[in-house]
Amino acid sequence: MPKENIKSKRKFKYLFVPSSFKIGILITLLCLFFLIKHYSLPKNSIDIVGQLERVLYDIRFKLRGPKKLSGVVGALTADDKSIEKFGRWPFPRGIYEKAFQNLQNAGVKWIGFDVFFSEPSHRLLEESLPDLEKILISSNYNPKAFENGLAELLESSPGDISLGKSIDNFGNIVQGFFYLENDEQIKGSSYDWFNSFNRLKSSSIDFLDFPNGFSLNNYKDIISYGAITNTPIIAGKSKYMGFANNQSDSDGMIRKSILVRTIDPINKFGEKIGAPIIVPSLALSLAANYLASGVVIHFDPSGIDSIELYPTDSKKKQIKIPVYFDGLGKLLINHYGEFSKIPQISLEDAYNNKLPKDIPKILVYGGTATGTNDKRPSPFDENFDGVGHHVAIIENILTQNFMRRPISAPLIEVSLLLFTGILFSYALKYLNALKSSFFIILILATFFYIDEEYLFGQGNWYYAGMFYLQSVSIYFGITIFKYFTEEREKKKVRSAFQHYLNPAVINQLMEHPERLKLGGDKKFMTVFFSDVRGFTTISEALSPEKLTSILNEYFTPMTKIILDSNGLLDKYIGDAIMAVWGAPIPMENHADKAVASSLKMLDELEVLQKKWKSENLPFLDIGIGLNTGDMVVGNMGSDQRFDYTVLGDAVNLGARLEGINKNYGTRIICSEFTKNALKEPHKFIFRELDNIQVKGKNEPVRIFEIMRFKEMDRQKALELVRLFEEGLALYRAQNWKEAIHKFKEAIRMNDGKDPPSEEFIERCNYLKEKGLEKDWNGVWVFKTK
Repeated sequence: MPKENIKSKRKFKYLFVPSSFKIGILITLLCLFFLIKHYSLPKNSIDIVGQLERVLYDIRFKLRGPKKLSGVVGALTADDKSIEKFGRWPFPRGIYEKAFQNLQNAGVKWIGFDVFFSEPSHRLLEESLPDLEKILISSNYNPKAFENGLAELLESSPGDISLGKSIDNFGNIVQGFFYLENDEQIKGSSYDWFNSFNRLKSSSIDFLDFPNGFSLNNYKDIISYGAITNTPIIAGKSKYMGFANNQSDSDGMIRKSILVRTIDPINKFGEKIGAPIIVPSLALSLAANYLASGVVIHFDPSGIDSIELYPTDSKKKQIKIPVYFDGLGKLLINHYGEFSKIPQISLEDAYNNKLPKDIPKILVYGGTATGTNDKRPSPFDENFDGVGHHVAIIENILTQNFMRRPISAPLIEVSLLLFTGILFSYALKYLNALKSSFFIILILATFFYIDEEYLFGQGNWYYAGMFYLQSVSIYFGITIFKYFTEEREKKKVRSAFQHYLNPAVINQLMEHPERLKLGGDKKFMTVFFSDVRGFTTISEALSPEKLTSILNEYFTPMTKIILDSNGLLDKYIGDAIMAVWGAPIPMENHADKAVASSLKMLDELEVLQKKWKSENLPFLDIGIGLNTGDMVVGNMGSDQRFDYTVLGDAVNLGARLEGINKNYGTRIICSEFTKNALKEPHKFIFRELDNIQVKGKNEPVRIFEIMRFKEMDRQKALELVRLFEEGLALYRAQNWKEAIHKFKEAIRMNDGKDPPSEEFIERCNYLKEKGLEKDWNGVWVFKTK
């Protein structure tokens, strides 16, 4: 075979040999694939990329924090105060005339309705009686004429007349309506769609800039087929109307707002009843009218390209509103914070003329009281009132403080993923895990700062979720790959030492070889000692082989319990086990781990005892001592040979407590220091046994039995503790007779056997006969180890 063919085959084969750089590039390509696929989705569709970016979009608003409003725009609220004043919602329509007059006198220039009056209000009987009499007389008792007069009467309640009059008198009121997207809602309906459509014509936008050969009919995505407006009497002569539809994303969150909509009207038979017109939203109409500006809509072949406000005063600058590039005329709302941040005027205050001096010039009227059901979540507030979104949009337009999704965003986002993917893949190839972590954190922190200060913080929304996802994925992908490849060499070292050293120590030494030196550190830890009871007698009754077999069978589960709880098996001392929690791996709950492991060992031993009994082997039991305190931990020995172990007075006390179990007939004793170090003491039951002074120590220490209440129900165990500790208090008060009585009670309730109580009965009798000095402090001194 020619050498060239061999080389080409090797190169081709090399392409499929895994490496950290190739893994990074593969992750980059996957992220680019999903991002580009997201860009090609149909309008209003959502995928996992969109969901990720939406969540991060909301988070970035919260991280940015609320912004202060100008005070020009506010909300006129039908709040709880107004409910108390005017009764249930919706309010009587006759109240508005007085409220609007007061608002106009206070300096309010424009009011927008985020409420609808699409049906006549009901007349009260006492309001209708005089009119009924007139209709009856004028109809000359003709049933048909009476029916027509009655219909007119029902459509013209005094409240509706009053509201219509107050709107005409105020003048600058933009009435809200809502459009219907689904023509099925219109077909078969008895609503007067024709007159409703005619009422919108005076509010339509006339300045439309189309590409050659295009008209409104070419843009099906923004077409609606009908609208529900206020009743004719309320709509009156008003020429200002705007739709108040709040279109949420699929997760219910309001992030964008549609600013314009085409109404291509049909009747209940599905027949066209007029030429299509394009109308503004409530917020756009209010902003444009307040600024005395005309609205111009620029279209491109795919949809709405931009919306501009041209002021009638030539000295003022036009405002270009950056619409979202899906062509539907949407504005990304630059939210200002929770609803409480918005200036609010209660309708009740407006009615009673309790208005502030610095009242907003534009007010949007909407329901905020409990039960008005107009909650529209925003990134800042899940219970955001819908009227607040209209306020935010108007504020965005007046201050030109927009949130944009630049048209160049997709190109920049793809370029960023490609560049950083190659950079990360190359850099992480040469960095160890720690340096890789610092590198990736530095890059992400830098990007986050730039985004918060200069991109999102300045109203420019670029996708960040895919960048973060790619960065973290490359980091973990390469780190995991390097771990499994580089660990092969470490496994060789581990296999050579795993039978001689604790795995935790091996791992620590492999990560930090410099620790293979003599010396130690002072740490606060918990030490454990256990010893087999009567081992000498047992060893004499068994052959060396059988004895070794039993010990191995005993050591195996005990050691597993220690290691599973991240304890350090220090050493085996004949039949004894020494362990410690808190080194070499630091842990806050080392005392809890030690106590829980000790109890688990007794459970495991009980299983072994049953097995040994069935094999006619001697009964084997253990005692355990625990102590917590400062100890020196590290490598102790000579330059040629050393062990990782613990030393100190706290260690010695732990060993003494193990042996003291024999004096009390207990199985687990811990010091007061271990009990006090517990993070969750409620999980265990302790019985205070004594206040003792061990040989070689001057300071006494309180000791406790850790009880296995598995052998009895918890309540019984607690009752035993209570009786014993009452006896212990009497013992320390030298009230021997009463103390003995309490200890006997404890024995009786524990089925006639309680070794600690038996020990103290014997001790009470001894001390009663011997007598004590008056200053005896209740400390029991042990003369032997």
